Amino acid sequence: MLAQLAAWMSERFFRTFRVEPDASTRFDAILLQRGRRIGVSIGLLWDGEPAPGVAELEAQLTDDLDTPGAYVVWLPPGATLPDQEPRQSELRILLARGMSGLDPAERREVRIPVTFGLAKIDDEGAYMSVAGGLAPHWSMLSEGINGAFHLDTRELRRLPEEQAEIEILLTRVRDHAAALETGEATPVQLDDYWLVSRIPGDQPAGVTIFGAPADVDPAEGPTVRRFMRQQIRRALEQSDAANSADETFDLHALALGTPLAHLRDEMATAALRGMNPTTYGGLDLITLAADGSVRQVLQPRTLPWEAVSASPPR
Repeated sequence: MLAQLAAWMSERFFRTFRVEPDASTRFDAILLQRGRRIGVSIGLLWDGEPAPGVAELEAQLTDDLDTPGAYVVWLPPGATLPDQEPRQSELRILLARGMSGLDPAERREVRIPVTFGLAKIDDEGAYMSVAGGLAPHWSMLSEGINGAFHLDTRELRRLPEEQAEIEILLTRVRDHAAALETGEATPVQLDDYWLVSRIPGDQPAGVTIFGAPADVDPAEGPTVRRFMRQQIRRALEQSDAANSADETFDLHALALGTPLAHLRDEMATAALRGMNPTTYGGLDLITLAADGSVRQVLQPRTLPWEAVSASPPR
């Protein structure tokens, strides 16, 4: 997340930020912008336990890289990594192909084939009940069908970003529904859209799988608020420790990560708005990384490089 934060800040503030290697600091890391030091605290909005099987697949994908660089596989929430063949090898091949040819800072969706069950349960009506990832689109799935159907898409973890791609999935389901008689069921093969990205900068080559165990729900408000408070408290403790050690820094950023399917679904901004501002008043910037992107959660009140007159660093 550190390299991603540096790239995002460089683009956001039209300045170059780089990681200070081997920094002696009370923070988790230091970013440099000319002579300015940005103290960075890094945290996750879950307990940090990785999804089972992550280490093994990371090593395999690193061996498969055809272009040296730092890559991330953003595991969708609720997803599990297969532990048996041939699914292990199939996933490995699909992800390796997805990362092939990526430019620094580029993101790409990788289609992972998944089979779901569709059944026709009644001749009457025009309705499809849907469980899982396609549930928000039940009304569109119900358009133009004859009868009552049930579709189980609980293993669909991430929908594509483009609406046109979603409509292709919906059309495929409706086409299968049209061929069913009452009491019949059929498998429907759709695609789960996982995301991979390449991290910009001079990072060590390799693949990181960013994801939590399947039972972690990143949309559970109370849990998000609890981890937000924990990470803010920890960041402020680092800031106090740096001040006590007379460590100079010009900006304090908290970089958070969460296992979301789409960054637009994040709950961190709402969680922060529900807090007393004095809780996070000692922080200058809070960002959230998910789904290969970064979003600003707390905007800096002032920026050191925009100050009218120079002031001594804190």
